[in-house]
Amino acid sequence: MPVPAAAIRLQNVSKFYKLYDCKHDRFREAFDPRRRKRHREFYALRDIDLDVKGGEILGIVGRNGAGKSTLLKILSGVIPANAGRVEINGRVSALLELGSGLNPNLDGIQNIFFGGIMMGFSREEMKRRLDDIVAFAGIGEFIRQPMRTYSTGMRARLGFALAVNVSPDILIVDEVLAVGDELFRRKCYAKMESIMAAGCTVLLVSHNSNTINEFCHRAILLDGGELLLDGPPKTVSMNYLRLMNASAENAAAVRKEIRQLNRDEARKNTLSCRGGTAAGRNEPDADGSARRPVPFFIPELIPKSTLIQKNHDVSIDDIQLLTQSGERVNVLVMGEEYHLVFKVRFGVDAVEAGFGVAIKSQKGVNLCNGNLNGRLIPRVGKGQPVTAHFHFSCAMLPGNYFATLNVSANISGERAILIQIQDALVFKVLSGRKMDDIGGLIYCGQSLEVE
Repeated sequence: MPVPAAAIRLQNVSKFYKLYDCKHDRFREAFDPRRRKRHREFYALRDIDLDVKGGEILGIVGRNGAGKSTLLKILSGVIPANAGRVEINGRVSALLELGSGLNPNLDGIQNIFFGGIMMGFSREEMKRRLDDIVAFAGIGEFIRQPMRTYSTGMRARLGFALAVNVSPDILIVDEVLAVGDELFRRKCYAKMESIMAAGCTVLLVSHNSNTINEFCHRAILLDGGELLLDGPPKTVSMNYLRLMNASAENAAAVRKEIRQLNRDEARKNTLSCRGGTAAGRNEPDADGSARRPVPFFIPELIPKSTLIQKNHDVSIDDIQLLTQSGERVNVLVMGEEYHLVFKVRFGVDAVEAGFGVAIKSQKGVNLCNGNLNGRLIPRVGKGQPVTAHFHFSCAMLPGNYFATLNVSANISGERAILIQIQDALVFKVLSGRKMDDIGGLIYCGQSLEVE
């Protein structure tokens, strides 16, 4: 059945747990005629407002203990909220953890029927879906064995197969795609892609920013039970990484900055860049054929989505993209070689300093990383300048791409991110050939021939 415009609506939803200093305090509180409070309230969620449209794919990110699993359990009906209103429109299929909702003493077939009935399906409906679920799980003869004998991967296979093959209106998935072998994970992603294309509403929890950026239309960041940010996946995942990498001294300030981000501004497309389109300088030759474009520089091509996280007195300056001959550019030609150069100034003494570069797509999908091949610089003294050179071959298809830079080191005996600049630089890629029929992000020299 079609899902209404608002598949999920939460208004001022809170969930708290009572914590007792002594196990006897629970009993004393329950039978105290004066009703004296003997517990502390721990809020796993506090005043959550959230609307999810039908067919929307919502990513949920946050540190461990942020409230992600609690939110999903409330949405799937596993636990009630203490306060607020929860409105769910549609049939929900939830995969919250390995083997959740399944009986270890039943075999795989029995658990398929048991799980389906718990989700509101009749036995006849589950019979029609049985073959598809068994085939997707792919655990062979073990489907007839008690679930307590299953390995972790087999439980994941059966649980995921059941969740995605019952045609749900709303699918809730909590970080279960990180288990299982590589082939099964790809099978899960392919199935989720088909479910999403069919218009199912999906809530996806993942610690992998690439997964959130690639699959989701929108994302939210939870921290300490609070919804800090709601906006485009790339904006949310960038601020999530910023929060994760913040030092203990800066964490509160970073959290405050993220909280104060205007929600309407966060929903804007922060991936766009200033400046017009980069029309390649490929004027025709005398015979009318187009010349191969050449790289060049557009001063107005500046990223609007730059985020700087600075935990120590270290700065990154003079970030440039250079051709092999040393010419500064930010419009690149596919298939040519380039250098990304930046200078680092240390205001502290750093031990085992490391430098990193990541090239990402417009959605924030990581295309490649560069470092010192696992090596570290033993010591960099305060005030000592360092220049980093990142060499790469431009294999990206035409479009906009971003570079993220970071510097790490051991400070006072602990490994720390000294500074990280997300989307420090943006560049465009032009093609010197006809690419109308080629999709994806990178060009591998691919071709297809049929005999």
